[in-house]
Amino acid sequence: MATVSECATPIKGTHMRIIALDACGIPVTGSSGMVVVSSGFVQVEREPDYEDGEEFFERTASGQPCVNQKDDPTLKRMALTVQMCEVNVSALSYVISARELTTGTPTTGTGFAIAEGNPTNRYSLEVWQEVAGAGACDASGAQRYVYWAWPNVGATQLGSYTIENGRSTFEFTSETRGAGATWTSLIGADYLPAGETIETDEHEVFNITTAAPPTVACNPTALAA
Repeated sequence: MATVSECATPIKGTHMRIIALDACGIPVTGSSGMVVVSSGFVQVEREPDYEDGEEFFERTASGQPCVNQKDDPTLKRMALTVQMCEVNVSALSYVISARELTTGTPTTGTGFAIAEGNPTNRYSLEVWQEVAGAGACDASGAQRYVYWAWPNVGATQLGSYTIENGRSTFEFTSETRGAGATWTSLIGADYLPAGETIETDEHEVFNITTAAPPTVACNPTALAA
């Protein structure tokens, strides 16, 4: 058992990174891939989805409990609800498996068209939070961050969208799977302790780190191999 533990008080959300994956949850590198870093999100809500354990209960002929046991619940996946106040056309069209509308040279995404059918695109989602209070920096004076990652996300559904005399928020929901085999080496290594690898049955990552978040940019970039 560890004898020293990090403690931090998370507050706010500063950065979000979306990275395209293939159908097996492997990050897509090179010109076919996509990396988008945004600060234009309102919230990311995570809701764990558990299967209740099977319950065994039997009474004797006299009505007294004879067997009273219940199996432990099973965590199946995480359900994510993301609300965006900024619509990044390339990122959102990919996440919701829509067709991006483009124009000009260089090719610029200006919108998207949504068709009937099943969502197929998968992505990795990472979020950075500030650390509040006296623990905002470590002993050497380096800024600390709370790092969240969901390495393999998909099955994305659109949420409701309201046009009114007020701000509009773009919402979508997604579900997690276990991490792809190369997720740590291609994406997460900078924000995890040295030598740690996210396993293929792990759906969520939480870590306290001094590694700074990536730079926010509207234009997508490619992921290096």
